[in-house]
Amino acid sequence: MWRTIGHERAQRFLQRAIAREALGHAILLAGPQSVGKRTLAFDVTAALLCSDPSAGACWQCTHCKGVQRRQHPDLHIVELEEGRKSIRMEQIAALQGAVALRPYQAARRVAVIRDAHFLQPEAGQRLLKTLEEPPPHNTLILTASATHLLPATLVSRCQVLRLSALPQSLIRATLVEQGVPEQDAAFLAAASLGRMGWAIKASRDPELREQEEAIVGALVETLRSDRAARVALVDSILNEVTDLERLFELWSEWWRSLLLYQAGVADGIGEAGHALGEYAGVATTPSDVVNVIKRIDETREWVRANVNARLALETLVLHLPAAS
Repeated sequence: MWRTIGHERAQRFLQRAIAREALGHAILLAGPQSVGKRTLAFDVTAALLCSDPSAGACWQCTHCKGVQRRQHPDLHIVELEEGRKSIRMEQIAALQGAVALRPYQAARRVAVIRDAHFLQPEAGQRLLKTLEEPPPHNTLILTASATHLLPATLVSRCQVLRLSALPQSLIRATLVEQGVPEQDAAFLAAASLGRMGWAIKASRDPELREQEEAIVGALVETLRSDRAARVALVDSILNEVTDLERLFELWSEWWRSLLLYQAGVADGIGEAGHALGEYAGVATTPSDVVNVIKRIDETREWVRANVNARLALETLVLHLPAAS
């Protein structure tokens, strides 16, 4: 049984591959933050380690319960440590030591590398060696916000599955099933920009909802401001937003939703614009929107490389399109 909501095509592909023992040694799940990558990664992990993987994970056997607790002896997890901006080479060295061992309880070992786009360059190079010559009885599952944030050499060694934003109707229905009032569910589904994980968290945490609305509000205000006001807005953004990674992710998704809106994909897109402050009267071509997304991703990389955040944000906001 798969616990991932949506992404049925990816689920079917993975289930067939696991049943046929044809899954690649390394899988990369790429998609926006909170869209379901982590849940799917551990669904696959449980299915691979389960005593009876014929229908996915049973979540009842010792192996599945171990995965659920994140304490299975044949599961190794690598993720960004608290207070750090990158995944260290020592973490990948520990992973290499783990995958070199034979499985202890299950038929194979599984390593999950969350947010692999945070890998230090040296850590990425070390991981590449494992992907090029994987030990037998091992499966590595990587997640990342986008494939272009990873070295091309790493991506080329993985079986890539891209997870797209989910339909608003699915998110709204899921929230209602979980007891969220219909009106709140409709708003959160629209404001989620297709991110099921965010919608569920925001339904339980009003503060999270307010924080992200403020981040999008800052983008809308920037688009409506002249050049001098945009520079001034950077100060308030830096004072109020403690997680710039979240800002770049959300701004990028807002522009992607605008791109879908321009393409006539209506499910949740038009209402998402309304829920998050309209599209601010932005009149741009699809190619302009793509360039904005690339510039946001570029700015994120600058900040990760310790370029002055104020300078990077000022450069970004001055190059955003104007709106009525």
